Amino acid sequence: MDYLNRAIGAKLLLTAAMLAASVFAAPQARAEASCNTVSFFPGVVQVYASVNANAGASESKFCTTSFACPKSSRKVEVFGAGLASSPESVVAVDNSALLSTGDEISANCQTATVSSGRKGTVSTCNASAQSTPTQGSSDTSQCSLFIDTPAGTRAGASATCFCGT
Repeated sequence: MDYLNRAIGAKLLLTAAMLAASVFAAPQARAEASCNTVSFFPGVVQVYASVNANAGASESKFCTTSFACPKSSRKVEVFGAGLASSPESVVAVDNSALLSTGDEISANCQTATVSSGRKGTVSTCNASAQSTPTQGSSDTSQCSLFIDTPAGTRAGASATCFCGT
C-alpha cells in the first residue's frame, strides 16, 4: 500500500508539472481548449484539459471518457488537480460506474486550494465510493472533468480515475 501511495503522489506531482507547462508556458495551450486522455492500464485513466478565457468572457470545458475496469469492480476513486491563474477558477471531477443491478456508484469532488501565490493557484481533491456486495459490480466506468475560469484567466486540470475491487 505504501508503494501505491508513493506512486499516486508521484503521479500528482507529474500532473502538476504538466499542467504548469501547458497552462503557463506552452503557446499552444493558449489555443482553443481541448480534452486529452491517457489510459495507463485497465482500471486507471487520466483526463486532462486546459482553458484560456479571453478578456471579455469566462470559459468552461467539460471532458469525459469511458474506460475498462478489472472484472467485477465494486469501487471507484478519483483524484482531481488544477492549476489556475485565478483563485476563482473551478475544477470538478467525477468517476461513475453503472453496476450490474442497475445502481450507480459515483465518486466526485470539487478541488480546494492547497497553494496560492501571485502567479497561480494549485487545487486538489480526492473522493471514492464502493458498492455493497448486493449492489453488484461493473466492468466499465466513466471519468469526467469540468473546468470553469473567469474572463482573462487560464486554467489547466486533470481527473485521474481508478476502478477496481
